[in-house]
Amino acid sequence: MVDIAVIPGDGIGKEIMPEVCNMLKNIDSSLNFYYYDISSERYKRTGKTVTDNEITELKGYKSILFGAIGSPDIKPGIMERNVILKLRRELDLYMNIRPAKSFNKISKNNINITIFRENMEDFYTEISGKVNENREFKKINSIYNYNIKIDGKSSDNIYYNLGILTEKNIKRFFKKAFSLIKNNNITVTDKANAIEMYNFWRKIAVEMAIKENKNIKFEYADALAYNLIIDPGKYESIIAPNLYGDILSDMLSGITGGLGYSPSGNIGDSTSMFEPVHGSAPDIAGKNIANPVASILSASMMLDYIGLNREANIINTSIDYILDKNIIPLESGGVYGTAAIINHIEKESICRLERQGYY
Repeated sequence: MVDIAVIPGDGIGKEIMPEVCNMLKNIDSSLNFYYYDISSERYKRTGKTVTDNEITELKGYKSILFGAIGSPDIKPGIMERNVILKLRRELDLYMNIRPAKSFNKISKNNINITIFRENMEDFYTEISGKVNENREFKKINSIYNYNIKIDGKSSDNIYYNLGILTEKNIKRFFKKAFSLIKNNNITVTDKANAIEMYNFWRKIAVEMAIKENKNIKFEYADALAYNLIIDPGKYESIIAPNLYGDILSDMLSGITGGLGYSPSGNIGDSTSMFEPVHGSAPDIAGKNIANPVASILSASMMLDYIGLNREANIINTSIDYILDKNIIPLESGGVYGTAAIINHIEKESICRLERQGYY
């Protein structure tokens, strides 16, 4: 038996993720799902985002399925920083994997690119602050066991956000990325021509590539964004700092058919968390029109990570099959709603397992 934590969250996450878990249970009865009410609704009732007890419990799971978070009546950033970013930080999920794949009948190009995004540092460290005119300002914060102190004066209004890269984290990140990448078409991106700390990023990339016997090439993030639009077929694996990985992966989602087809995985050494890239989309929640494919692909990534490779492959093949048969989600101009898409993928997956003698 395999225990999986589930955080449906808000909006379409709360609508889709429980149904995806039911689908997975019907495909493989060894999976047990345990639900956590970490959501905007709970925050509005209690003021709680994620409790220390929940963090402790979540660390005990091999994997977590996450739906979506965010509500229009809560200030932007509160739920995102105090749920998603906090979970990544507290669970030490330092690797973010974002596949971008074209599907027949959905997009006209032929793309199969995976972005390996550093998930803990860069400009997402929350080492930030502000100072009013003629006021002295100080900031003391910590990342891992490092103390960061900022002390200065200003005659202007200033808001600052520090980008941080640490050698220990970046080394383990590249080691993990190189262990997961099976091809030799690897592009490392950054803005080393404009931001000095990315020369440090490049230095570690070269050291770890030599150590792990990998060939890499470098490309500035702005040039890479251009080339991904012009000729995406020449790329397979992209390794990116946190901020650029976030932006480039959303751009690739647009090229390959939309966020409804974009899964992701957050990987650490002890646990993992898988989630669709899309947000909570409260305007369409509960209307049976949201595209569930990204959530199903995220669940498939989770199955593959925990060793249920056969089931993961069958789900992926079933998604390809139903799309080829013109069972297209409403989001992409089809006539099939949320429940119908999940149902078709589940039935096709079970039929394939039966034909292979596993059912």
